[in-house]
Amino acid sequence: MSHQDSSHAFTNYALKLASKAASIVQDLSQKSGAEVVETREGGAKTHRHWDTETLRVDKEVEGYFIDQLSRDGIDAVMLSEEIGRMDIEPEGSVLEGLDRPIYFVSDPFDGSLLYKRNIPAFWYTALAIYTRPERVVESKPLTAVVLDLTSRLVQYCDSQGSYEGTLESHGRISDKRGLRPNSTKELRDAFLETYMMKPPFMYPTSEIFKFLFTKVKFILPNGGPCGFCDVANGRIDIYFGHKQPHNDIYPGLAVAEKAGCVVTTFEGHEVDFDDNVQKRYNVLCTCTEELHQKVLKLLSDNGIGDGVGLEEDA
Repeated sequence: MSHQDSSHAFTNYALKLASKAASIVQDLSQKSGAEVVETREGGAKTHRHWDTETLRVDKEVEGYFIDQLSRDGIDAVMLSEEIGRMDIEPEGSVLEGLDRPIYFVSDPFDGSLLYKRNIPAFWYTALAIYTRPERVVESKPLTAVVLDLTSRLVQYCDSQGSYEGTLESHGRISDKRGLRPNSTKELRDAFLETYMMKPPFMYPTSEIFKFLFTKVKFILPNGGPCGFCDVANGRIDIYFGHKQPHNDIYPGLAVAEKAGCVVTTFEGHEVDFDDNVQKRYNVLCTCTEELHQKVLKLLSDNGIGDGVGLEEDA
């Protein structure tokens, strides 16, 4: 089976998983979905120390992904927000076209604190399927899906490109179109997105990167997988991913790269795949190479490297 055929099969599969995830969220009452079902230790330097609660909506969607992968006989290593790393035990016969080992990266429900307060904005489910070669850094995306759960607008990619449409039942797409980023080249014209909603992000981010933020036209204080997609679909020109977790990086990154966006670390290095689900990243995604180089130069001139801020969570 060719890589392209495999990508097509996994893309259809991922869209069906995302469609069912949307139905699970829709069928949960907000009160039930917002119930806290687990808590994690939250020391000052632990992962997600500012947000130690797991809501039912997170666990329900993640549990569905685990069960479905197993039932469909998928040979997968799952890298997900709540469960961490998990080897999926295939129970059923593998579906046609899906008989290769994969990494399954997921953020089952992005926007939990907004959901808990019943603020219907920035609610996403995101997943990506990467190849699983012997050398982890050689892993490549087969597909990725980022779904807005409030509108069912979906951005996704396969081996050929990135697309946007409305996700219907059973993974069907209506109003499909290809994604293309903007042609913005100047910082003064750029719309920038970076996550600033939680205080542990807002204050350090705004202070450390003031030299960049004061030069752009507009800042959207959100992030995660949708940040990459906002650049891919032309809503945003720069996604500034500061201290972002593993599961928020790889689904959106795949969509952005396949759409033609420029994605590197803060020092301009390629973002290789990593199977350490606890790892955090500083990643820059822009709509053009010219804009990308201007941001990289500003970072370099101000002594900003790939590890900025990450030592706080070590």
